[in-house]
Amino acid sequence: MTFRHIPLLLATLFITSIALAANPAKPAVSDIAAGLLSIKIDGMQDLPISGLKMVKSGEQTVFISSNGRFAFYGGKLMDIWTQQEIKELADIDKIANRIDLSRMKLKADDLGPVTVGNGKAQVLVFIDPRCPYCGKVMKDLQALQDQYTFKLVMVPILGPESQNIVVQLACQLGASDAKTKDAVRDRLLKQDFAGLPTDQPVQCNKEPLQKAIVTAKLFDLKGVPFLIAPDGRTHSGAPESLADWLADKPKPSPSLATTPDTQSKNATEKKQ
Repeated sequence: MTFRHIPLLLATLFITSIALAANPAKPAVSDIAAGLLSIKIDGMQDLPISGLKMVKSGEQTVFISSNGRFAFYGGKLMDIWTQQEIKELADIDKIANRIDLSRMKLKADDLGPVTVGNGKAQVLVFIDPRCPYCGKVMKDLQALQDQYTFKLVMVPILGPESQNIVVQLACQLGASDAKTKDAVRDRLLKQDFAGLPTDQPVQCNKEPLQKAIVTAKLFDLKGVPFLIAPDGRTHSGAPESLADWLADKPKPSPSLATTPDTQSKNATEKKQ
C-alpha cells in the first residue's frame, strides 16, 4: 500500500461504518446562495486540514481531509480517528488540534521507538536523527526524565543519509540485549552516527519502522520534530521551553515596559 492510498482506505472504512440514511430534499441552488449571503458569522477558526477530497460511494458522498482524519457527512463534521463530532469552535482545540492515541488504539511501542525516561506521563516525539531542532528537543528532554517517558520515533525525512541511519539504528533496536539498545539511545541523544555501516542489514525486522513511516504520513507531518503531549496536544518544531509546553503553561505576554516603542519613548524623555 502506498501513502496516497491511506486517506482513501480510511474514507472507505468510515463510509462502511456509518448507518445508511435517506438523503434529505436538496434546496434549490438559488436558495443556497441566498442563505450563504445572509449568514451572520459569529466566529471563525482554521481547521488543521491540508486538503479536501470528495469520496463517492454509491449514493453517499463524503468530503474527507487529505490525511483521512476529518470527514463531512450528512451535515456533520467528524473526527474519524476519535469518532467524535465537531460542533463548536471550542471543539477544534479540544478535538481537532489534538491526537488521542488511546482512542486511535495506537501504541507507541509498535513504532519501534527509542525510550528515554521513566516518568508516568508519555510523550511521543517524531524525529529525524540528523535534524538540529530534534537535537534541541533531545537535549531538553534529558532534564525531564523523572517526570515523563519520551518515545522517540525515527523517520527519515532528510534524505538518503538519514534513511541509512534510521534503518541501521532501527535494526539494532530489534536486538534483544539491553546493551545494544542503550548504545542506540546514546547515539541518538548525542547525534553521533560515526562508524555506522552503509550496507543494508542482512537480518532485520523492519515492520516497526514501516509502521512509524505510515503513522507519520497519517499524521500529515510537514517536518520534525513533531511532539504529542500526554494530553494529546501537538507541536510542530522545537518548543522554546519543552518543560513549559508539556506543562501547558501560557506564554508570558510582553510587558509594556519592555516593548521597543516604550523603550524609545523612555529614552527620549530622559534626554529631555
